[in-house]
Amino acid sequence: MKHILFLLLTLMFGPFLLAQENENQLPGTSLFEAHHHIEGNDTLPYRLYRSEKADTMTEALPLVIFLHGAGERGNDNSMQLKHCIKYFLDDTVTSRYPFLLMVPQCPNDRRWANTDWSLPEHTMDSMPTAELRGVMAVLDNLVDVGAVDSTQVYICGISMGGFGTWDALQRWPEKFAAAIAICGGGDLAYAEAMKDIPVYVFHGLLDGVVMPSRSIQMYNALKDVGNEEAILVTYPEMGHVCWNEAFSTAGLFEWLFGKRKELY
Repeated sequence: MKHILFLLLTLMFGPFLLAQENENQLPGTSLFEAHHHIEGNDTLPYRLYRSEKADTMTEALPLVIFLHGAGERGNDNSMQLKHCIKYFLDDTVTSRYPFLLMVPQCPNDRRWANTDWSLPEHTMDSMPTAELRGVMAVLDNLVDVGAVDSTQVYICGISMGGFGTWDALQRWPEKFAAAIAICGGGDLAYAEAMKDIPVYVFHGLLDGVVMPSRSIQMYNALKDVGNEEAILVTYPEMGHVCWNEAFSTAGLFEWLFGKRKELY
């Protein structure tokens, strides 16, 4: 049953999805179906996982998109599973919540959001990166074939993926029911666009890679425009690598899967 959905997607998407069978690097890799999204000269490797709770379900499912950090870039379609994915695979999560998990891999020397991570602030580019466009194309395809419930799409990311998470929320706020942004930053000018999106924001105050002020400013900007569901957690004694602490937050998955986008 678990593989029927992915076989169907492969057949329907044709050139958009190419299966890959290299299961060689990280624990849990074999639980994911491997695909590629190809658009013009751009190729986006990505993985799809179907939770245990979803095994017997045929209806559209919630979808979580996880955007990895800079260190997991490449084209092996495996390294993006290195950090944080184990929390989604925990029995207490996969047996309780029906969901699909999509984990794309950004190519080397590319970024989810085109900005310098060390800056105190940045202005969003007029166009998204090809990599983030690819992520959104896969999302739209999954919704179009009835695999994903468009009212329960969630996005989260760490470091470079945290920037990508904010960028996606700014550009396509209508698509997301909730988000988790860890050690990232966005464009403060777009806070109004995100005023209705629940966002859990995490950052270590000793971060020497991405200024903690980036997350704090985004949280404050959301509050200023009336976002009542933004949550900020800072770790006074932690640096950049705080994502394990963040994903260990009590009730985090209950919070995430409890959110649903209102359609008007």
